[in-house]
Amino acid sequence: MMKKCVTILVVYLLALSIPAFAQNPKFAPVRTDIPMGGSLSPRQEEPVFAVCSKQGMRILVSRDDGKTWKQTFLATDSREDGGWHGNYAVYGMAYTEGVIGVFSGWGTPGIYIGSDDGETWSHLNKEPAKLGSAWGATGGKGIMLTAADQWRGITSSSVTHANWKKHSLRELLNGGKTHHIICGFGDYKGGRFLAIGDNRQVFFSQDLCKTWKHGRIPEGVGDRGQQAIAFGNNIFVCSFQEKVARSLDGGMTWTLHDHGLKGSAAWRGLSFVNGEFWLTGRRSGGRRSKDGATWNALPSGTPTGRFVQSPNGTIINVARFRYDIKRSTDGKSWETVFTAPGGKAKAKDVTWDTAFAVYGKVNKAAK
Repeated sequence: MMKKCVTILVVYLLALSIPAFAQNPKFAPVRTDIPMGGSLSPRQEEPVFAVCSKQGMRILVSRDDGKTWKQTFLATDSREDGGWHGNYAVYGMAYTEGVIGVFSGWGTPGIYIGSDDGETWSHLNKEPAKLGSAWGATGGKGIMLTAADQWRGITSSSVTHANWKKHSLRELLNGGKTHHIICGFGDYKGGRFLAIGDNRQVFFSQDLCKTWKHGRIPEGVGDRGQQAIAFGNNIFVCSFQEKVARSLDGGMTWTLHDHGLKGSAAWRGLSFVNGEFWLTGRRSGGRRSKDGATWNALPSGTPTGRFVQSPNGTIINVARFRYDIKRSTDGKSWETVFTAPGGKAKAKDVTWDTAFAVYGKVNKAAK
């Protein structure tokens, strides 16, 4: 009887030691039919907007200034995979110098998909490899960066995006802890990459991800809850529940400022459009600022979520828990230019939840 009890206890402890994501049979399997990367040839011939769902890695692309949209990729139509953990839980989308990247996998090895024309998609890495999980992603100066946590570190690409390097954070933390790292890029003094994690830990690179330095955001925003990073007017802003952290020196030092946005901080949007930082709530309300310190109300009717703008002024808007795409040419009036097929019948199909957006020039699509 004693031996049987010990056996049951051992099995139980082993079950507890297996990560939850490894026990979930509903995760969509990693697809083997997607070609490996290493063959992108970006020529930046025509502008596109591209958006991606939070789950399933459904990608839609517009080649006519955001007026009409075409689906060009779908990793899985499983509604079970990709909520928080999962192979196709998307946590970032980025664009840099002719390449669009989409990044999934939290608690699993990362899956990094890329395209130089918005139509054909392949793995960004040139050979099978266990890439870092992604809690955030960004791109700039031909390099892409993903961020996870102190254990899985941050991962940067070569300029061809075919090779990826993991950067350990342990020495920089010097015994500290961090988790849920978001990242951003700004064209500050030749290009500055930032990664901000729990406990107000900041990591910044002044040499395009070759080396990293460490800083801290001041106390007063809590130890968790960093939402998004935006760059504009030579300023970095990171949003939190009741304040924003602002850096005027490329992420080395930070000051805190009240933004005045009330309500839940979950899935807020922070973007830089029309020469301003736009911070929106999940359901309603929004604030704007030119300097990241003084915030005022956004115009009534401004949608929630993320915004991305083309040089001619067109703005595209997407939001988590919404199943459409909105467009504006003046930042004041908005038109719904895409809605998931099926209308309300698709309301629970999370693979149509278009949560990320980018703008950039890619190769002309093959006819």
